[in-house]
Amino acid sequence: MLPTGDTPTPDGSAPEADTDPASPDPDAAHGRRPHPWRWITGILVVGFAAAGFGSAFLRVPYYTMSPGTVRPTESRIEISGAPSYESEGQIDFLTVSLRPATALEGLVGWLDPNVEVIDEDLILGDRDADENRQVNQRLMTDAKQIATYVALTELGYDVTVEGTGATVVAVGEGTPAEGVIESGDTVVAVDGQTILLASELVDAIGAHAPGDTVSLEIEPPDGGSPRTVDVTLAAREEDASKALLGVSTQTRDERYEFPVTVTVDTGTVGGPSAGLALTLGILDRMTPGDLTGGLDVAVTGTMSPDGVVGPVGGVPQKVVAARRAGADLMIVPVEEYEEAVAQAGDLRVEKAQTLDEAIALLEEVGGGFDPVAGGEQATGPSTTTQGD
Repeated sequence: MLPTGDTPTPDGSAPEADTDPASPDPDAAHGRRPHPWRWITGILVVGFAAAGFGSAFLRVPYYTMSPGTVRPTESRIEISGAPSYESEGQIDFLTVSLRPATALEGLVGWLDPNVEVIDEDLILGDRDADENRQVNQRLMTDAKQIATYVALTELGYDVTVEGTGATVVAVGEGTPAEGVIESGDTVVAVDGQTILLASELVDAIGAHAPGDTVSLEIEPPDGGSPRTVDVTLAAREEDASKALLGVSTQTRDERYEFPVTVTVDTGTVGGPSAGLALTLGILDRMTPGDLTGGLDVAVTGTMSPDGVVGPVGGVPQKVVAARRAGADLMIVPVEEYEEAVAQAGDLRVEKAQTLDEAIALLEEVGGGFDPVAGGEQATGPSTTTQGD
């Protein structure tokens, strides 16, 4: 349908103008100068056009986060040293599209309910874009190792874990650790007890009560001399009987000795948010039957070595991506359930706080697996070491 007024001539040429283009300008014919408002209007039009053109390329200190892709897990997982199986259903992991914004993209993003405009500092912190990309690739490497560890232990395999301390990746605001411990520090001992794994730090703090003072031996990120600090533990908000230090950690130099080789190809996708999806995908590949009951299940959430599902970013955008892809069910972390439901439409959304809860949800929709099957069907040790 043509715009109003653009009526073609019978021979297909451009329509005639309303006035004769050969007619002289009345003002010019009498030697008069054009009225000043014509010059002003022309300057404003050119100025606005230049500003609009420039805004399309002018970089602003923001990022836009929009719905990304929905990617299958099973087809990206290869198993060596144990049987593997095909399934009718599918476990998908989700991505978001995160990119630096121009002024125009930022404006469009603010107007689009499916796009979030985020301050650059919240994305990069004190890193540049390349450093941030490398950090996210390491986080994905860690997520794949943890997913393999959790899946294999769930199936009854013995997995050896090694490390050299608990490295702090975040310090909670207003917690006992704030101002005493810094991101990048590595805790290597608690009350004289050597700490090699992040889980050991969790256990050591958990053995104390709120109000107890613990002595931490800490190595700085630059490899300098260790220091000892005393910290008085607080109470956890969700359970006042449990002690809180206030740090998030990961095992330094973490290495796993896996009795089965599990290879996961996630391409260039970074970050830890595919952890739960990859864990479920490995379980589905290594057990007969169909973990999802034939459904297409979109999953997001981090995975910790103890099987706890953690929150991720960009859940509203991931819900939109899952809905557009036609997923039958979406599983999200408990902390982000409400915002997921707000974007879900007719997509069924469920929440899980642990791997066991996620498996129980899949059993409710007709899926599931035998948790002993994998360990019984191992064809013998095929030990590999996977590190960063």
